[in-house]
Amino acid sequence: MKIALLCSTGLDTFQQEVLQPILDDPTTEVVGALIDCRPRPSLKQRFLKNLRRGRGGYMIIMLFKSYLAKKKPSTGTQGFLSLNGIPYIETQSPYSDEIAKKVKGWQPETMIMLGGFGIVKEPLLSLAPNGILSYHHGDMRKYRGQPVGFWELYYNEKEMGVTVQRLAAGIDKGTPIVEKTVTIEKNDTVATLCNRAIDSSTDMMHTALCRIQQADFKPATIDHYGPIYTIPNLRQYIALQIKLLFRK
Repeated sequence: MKIALLCSTGLDTFQQEVLQPILDDPTTEVVGALIDCRPRPSLKQRFLKNLRRGRGGYMIIMLFKSYLAKKKPSTGTQGFLSLNGIPYIETQSPYSDEIAKKVKGWQPETMIMLGGFGIVKEPLLSLAPNGILSYHHGDMRKYRGQPVGFWELYYNEKEMGVTVQRLAAGIDKGTPIVEKTVTIEKNDTVATLCNRAIDSSTDMMHTALCRIQQADFKPATIDHYGPIYTIPNLRQYIALQIKLLFRK
């Protein structure tokens, strides 16, 4: 199977671990990668945007936690791709006709989104016969959007879903190819739940590629998609901390 990648300018440890079994599989060939080089909003721009939406308090807390947290290692996408002999295109116009023509020239059967691009749209959505596969760390029937694990804990769920989906137009509104559940433990925080969900899902993308190659494979259907969640406000963040304290 010929595969093309959709990436941002950096690959974190999780993304590299997702790619490794795919690169090691003799039945798959990564024929190229498209790197989204569009400038990201600055920290100030993101803060002001969320402040206008009533999420400024939460953002301040997250920025403080981010400052104190141990920095996660990341590798430059270009270096990783070059090391593995994968051709790539860097672009600030990922949806242009010129880029679509170049990606189509790779003749990918499937595409994998690992970062960047935001909500993927046409013409990228339709370039590969098997579509674009992407992670959603949540159950799309109940929780779409972000942050990972926050709303499952907020609503006292006993487990959270992890999904590899075939993307469709819209936010987390695709077709699930592989799904699993992660048990929510009594002492879980958003960070521990998020990390466990991510750590347990590195093999799911390779499994999804194997499944879509099976002639008799029929993906699961979703009759009703859950609501779209987003970054909480300060009141919701404090309410969750109280709930977690009582859980313990």
